[in-house]
Amino acid sequence: MTELIHLTPAQALRQNLRCTRREIPGTRRKLFDQAIRQHLLKLIDSSDVSSVAAFWPFDGEPDVIPLCGQLSGLGIEVALPKISASGNRMEFHSWQPRQPLEPNRFGIPEPSGGEKKTATDFSMLLVPLVGYDRDGNRLGMGSGYYDRYLQPLKNSLTAKIIGVAYSLQEADSIDPNDWDIPLHAVVNENGWFTFNHQSV
Repeated sequence: MTELIHLTPAQALRQNLRCTRREIPGTRRKLFDQAIRQHLLKLIDSSDVSSVAAFWPFDGEPDVIPLCGQLSGLGIEVALPKISASGNRMEFHSWQPRQPLEPNRFGIPEPSGGEKKTATDFSMLLVPLVGYDRDGNRLGMGSGYYDRYLQPLKNSLTAKIIGVAYSLQEADSIDPNDWDIPLHAVVNENGWFTFNHQSV
């Protein structure tokens, strides 16, 4: 007899949105990714940004890696996430295109070297997400890596947390946890928008 698995509303929403994101056709995804990178470049260009935390795409996330090369060419420092040796936390290390990468426990390329950075070192953090709502709430993959990493920014007035997603990942409502930090803005293929409580 098969045991029924009961999902919480957040788990069900996460499962549905991940599936929907992965099913975006390849040609459409390329167009979406290109538009997202263009919007991000305009947003960064219009802001006083000297350092950016980026991410390597995983599980159908938008590909911002080509943007990293453009930012490096503009003299903006770029960093990518790296899972710690213990596997229980995420760090960021500075990285430039053509510098070596190695797969982590999830098969995601990460810097093999580079200077370790704290969350408060960045002007802007580009954060992947599974879902978002119009109140700036973010639904992640469920591992809590970003939740833990972003905690030092809870009272920060300088670092901007920018969600990067496709428009189809917008949800009607996401119930935040006590430890969640709201997004300043979301960038998708249609442009970017800020939330009532934030600005960029």
